[in-house]
Amino acid sequence: MQAPRARVERVVYSVDDGEPSFGQIGQGIIKTAPIAINRDEFLQAFRDLSFDRYQLQLKNNLLHRRLGEYYKKLDHVLKPLEGALDLEEKYQQKLFSYEELQLKEEREMQDIKRKLEAVQFKYEDKLEHVEKNFNNLQQLEKSTGTGLIYSKKGKPIADKTVERFLTLQRRKSEQASALCLRYIRCRNAVAELEIIVRKLECLGPGLYVAQYEQLHIDNQNFMTKIEEREDELIKNRSKCTEHNQMLAHIREKMHHTDEVIDFAECDLGDAEIEVLRAREDLGSIKSRRDKLRWSLQGERLKAGLLTRKDLLRDYQDATDEVVQLREKKAQLQTEIKNITNQVRDARKQMCASHTNIENEVVKDEKP
Repeated sequence: MQAPRARVERVVYSVDDGEPSFGQIGQGIIKTAPIAINRDEFLQAFRDLSFDRYQLQLKNNLLHRRLGEYYKKLDHVLKPLEGALDLEEKYQQKLFSYEELQLKEEREMQDIKRKLEAVQFKYEDKLEHVEKNFNNLQQLEKSTGTGLIYSKKGKPIADKTVERFLTLQRRKSEQASALCLRYIRCRNAVAELEIIVRKLECLGPGLYVAQYEQLHIDNQNFMTKIEEREDELIKNRSKCTEHNQMLAHIREKMHHTDEVIDFAECDLGDAEIEVLRAREDLGSIKSRRDKLRWSLQGERLKAGLLTRKDLLRDYQDATDEVVQLREKKAQLQTEIKNITNQVRDARKQMCASHTNIENEVVKDEKP
């Protein structure tokens, strides 16, 4: 349901003087149509429509129930509309605010109309006063100009000439007033445009377009710096990932070394136990060594000179020399044997050659 909208009709009557209108005083009259709202009628219509809506909602719920029984989906169908009372209250508040706005607009329009009528009356009064003074001035000029004589010609000035000058003066004054009005309109338009430009330049209290441009340039510079910093951050992140991987590898090595250290500590404990056992064995071995040392000293005392190292060394040297001499003797014997064999062979060869020579001599002598 939508609230009825009251229409405000404005009729502007302007004088077409060939110039654009800038809303100056005396250029138009604003008329508004009377606005009347019957609140009881709208409330009664709202109540009737609310009752119809309630009936239709019951019918709709019944149909939804039947559909839910048909499709066996009653949970999401039978839920009533939530916040219906709140929506109705909000709608009532909107209607009241709309009525207040209409009353406020009527008061403002009446106030504007009253001020406009006062200004129009003041304008007409001043215009009438100015025209009256101008007419009096022209009457004075006309009475003064009639009967005057040209200084060069010496002839009196005609009444038509005076009338022509007065009409020319009136026309020039009208043109001057039109130009002045046009100048005022242009000045007001320029002032409005300057105000608009200032408003455009001023973005807010203490904020201007030049500052915005400077801030935009600074923003671009900062954005470039941010991009550079982001590149550095990307590089640092890649380095961080590499270092994290290295740290993870080092941590794995540390865990491995911790395990190795644990095993080494276990081995160290075993070694310490073995050292303790070895120390115990060392004590027993030292005691045995002492016993053997004492027995050795007794044997040395029994052995006498055999315990002297220099005599044993001389005996060893003598035995070694005897062995060397025996080897040398055997070598010399083998050499002598070889030489004797060679001598025998040489003698045999000499005897054989001597016998051959004798045989040849005998053969030569026989013939």
